[in-house]
Amino acid sequence: MSTIFELPFGKGRKWMNVGGIANAILGGWRVSAIQSYFSGFPIQLTRNNPFPIFNGGTRPTINGYDNWRAPLSGDEFDPGVDRFLNIAAFPAQPIAFGNATKYNPKVREFPNFNENVSLAKSFPLSESRRIDVRWEAFNLFNRVRFGTGSTSLNSTAFGVVNSQANNARQMQVALKLYW
Repeated sequence: MSTIFELPFGKGRKWMNVGGIANAILGGWRVSAIQSYFSGFPIQLTRNNPFPIFNGGTRPTINGYDNWRAPLSGDEFDPGVDRFLNIAAFPAQPIAFGNATKYNPKVREFPNFNENVSLAKSFPLSESRRIDVRWEAFNLFNRVRFGTGSTSLNSTAFGVVNSQANNARQMQVALKLYW
């Protein structure tokens, strides 16, 4: 969802409809936001290729699509203690092509909740010139979205979360001259 809201202060607006210094400082501000909320993408497992004549990894052999998520040690997922995927849910891998579909529809990556916000104001210099000042914050609430760890059944780090899938909060200030 993307929104832009012009604050109702300053000349020609609902409140403080005056000119001069008050309008120059308090009038003409805009707040905009982009919010994205989505469940994670389906998980794709791989394993080492038992047939050296083919390139890349192959799909694993599975018994079903249930119980892939590892149990939690507490109420919430803790990447320092918990694994994302449960290695015990998978049988020993035979030297054959696997039977798993490309993605498991029942297990998804961690969901993404993100808000990017900006506060901006235009300062007119003349009819054809103006300066824009903008403050922007990306991932405003600094929400952490964990990665899923390795999804290769041959990896010793299978299901161990060791990364963050999004960026930490970032802020920037910009000054732009239009002429």
